[in-house]
Amino acid sequence: MSLSRRTNTIILWVVSIGLLIGMIITFTPTLGALTGSGPRNTSAPALIVNGETISELDVAQARRSSALFNVVQEGPVAVDLEMLLVDSLVRQEVVRQAAARQRVGNAEVRAELAAFRERNGVAGSRNDEAYLRLIGGAGYDDASFRDYLRGQLQIQKWEQEILDGIDVSDEEVASFYRVNRDAYRTEPRVRARQIVVSDAETAAALRDRALAGASFAELAAEASEERAEQGGAVGGDEPQPVGRPAFPSAVAEQVFARTTPGVTPVVQSGGRSYLVAVEELVPAEPRPLEEVADEVREDALAAKQQALLDRRVSELVEQAEVQLAEASELSLDDPVVAKVGDSEIRASQLVRATYTNPQIQQALNPQSATLIAEFFKPSVLEQLIDRELAVQGAERLDATFFGSDALVAQSALDWVAREAEASQEEIISYYQANPARYTVPASAEVLRIDFVSLEAAVAYRDGLLEGADPQDSAESSAATVQDLGVVREGDLAGPLDTALFATDAFQDLPAGELAVSDVLVLETSAPEGAAEDGSQADDAGEGAAADAAAEVPAAAPATQSFVVLVADRTPERIRPLSEVRRDVAATVLAQERQLLQRAWLDGLREEIEVENLLTATRPAPATNDAGDDAAVGDDDGQAADGSEAETD
Repeated sequence: MSLSRRTNTIILWVVSIGLLIGMIITFTPTLGALTGSGPRNTSAPALIVNGETISELDVAQARRSSALFNVVQEGPVAVDLEMLLVDSLVRQEVVRQAAARQRVGNAEVRAELAAFRERNGVAGSRNDEAYLRLIGGAGYDDASFRDYLRGQLQIQKWEQEILDGIDVSDEEVASFYRVNRDAYRTEPRVRARQIVVSDAETAAALRDRALAGASFAELAAEASEERAEQGGAVGGDEPQPVGRPAFPSAVAEQVFARTTPGVTPVVQSGGRSYLVAVEELVPAEPRPLEEVADEVREDALAAKQQALLDRRVSELVEQAEVQLAEASELSLDDPVVAKVGDSEIRASQLVRATYTNPQIQQALNPQSATLIAEFFKPSVLEQLIDRELAVQGAERLDATFFGSDALVAQSALDWVAREAEASQEEIISYYQANPARYTVPASAEVLRIDFVSLEAAVAYRDGLLEGADPQDSAESSAATVQDLGVVREGDLAGPLDTALFATDAFQDLPAGELAVSDVLVLETSAPEGAAEDGSQADDAGEGAAADAAAEVPAAAPATQSFVVLVADRTPERIRPLSEVRRDVAATVLAQERQLLQRAWLDGLREEIEVENLLTATRPAPATNDAGDDAAVGDDDGQAADGSEAETD
């Protein structure tokens, strides 16, 4: 994965959350006034920012603009969401004010409008009505939408003015590459040969020959419809390292799922059958700086620019004079919730990190509000504390970091864990300690045949054992046939599930991999549509009594159905270490990295004074298993130690 994508993932949350939320709000129906781009309304004032008013109507419209602000109406979470709303309004207002002095001419607005109409398929005068309907759906008429575009162009010019002249030196590029080297890795590749034929049967036969020891290159030269002259070599006259794009996607899934060289199963793609012999797995490795210098320079510049924008927006907010209008029901209370050295984390930062987390947004409802307030929110604060510790700790490391706080923190954590390794002993130990993770559950592809009499069922079963075809024989017996497809333990009613997965009541058929069950006698309390959970299953094929009946009310006499199952059963198996080594190694390596990162952060806590005022001023929540193991990410959706954050 390139750092550009990684950087964007991390930074888009951090670069002026006011700008992000501002963009969301301004493109929401009825909210043109909030940008300062349309006529300001004349309702009662609610907030005064640097002498300019945000009205009660503005606040109400902003609250209606996003479902987030309306999910919970009372309690601590409702108070948090009100704080987030006020914080967002203030942030977007200070940015609007800062950008308002930028000159944007009418010609620029017309050009931007023309580009907008072109992008949305409403260009030209003949589409004027469609254009008006489009912007009308977002609460604009033509004049207010032009004002909106003018405001966006002003913000763009304001940002460009701040960033003008910012560049990165060769030394900064080298430093950025050094601390983020793992982000510039090659993709995993393989050296392989492939056979492509038109039908699956031919491919299967060729696979059998390859597995029996035949030369794959000779088989490809003999039968492949592609690259036969090269013996099926992928990438050149001889196999060259290639990535996923060298194969159709379905084929690539099988090729790159392998952890050892070998022959893939036959894969169907585009009406053809593919068979691939992987000769060598070429793991991902860092690309040299000379090869990625332009990409690194671009990412380093973006990180540097982002940090500058972050600081500027923060300065605007800190310098702003914000007042509550008389009779306003809003609050500007923003207490400090944690201290890390000389830095403070305020409640507004905490609620922004908590409720702009997409996972928490998805889980937020009145029923989950208590859980979020008492468990997830304190967890988010700990993540913010860890991030601030990492930012301060980065200055003590033998490396140069720059970018947003989130990027600096993550880069520093990656740096301290750069020496982590997964030893052979650790890989084996983890594999042996976690068999469930690598267990493939039992399954069966099942054909169910129902008979009205025991005699018919026994005769059908005997016929299969003599070589009759299961489907044809069932149809000739006037039985009811159901193709249940592939099922796993627990998918079917009790007796059928027990027969398939908990007994050996099956006998192999003469040909193929199918087996036939003993005759199962199922009893229900109604002629049709009744559940089979209370039924009995007997081994009629072994002479067991077939007339046992469950006790049922007189109004619903018990009925019997005689069932034979024809199944291809696959027993539960534990995948061998050779097959899952890559996954095990990645897991062990991640654990080792997290241990190093956690140890570093804990060491910083011993040197840097940390005070969590949120937990110090509130009673400890009651124990709840759902919260004990929950990890909640910070602004970028990741835990401060680099692991993925999850919410249940």
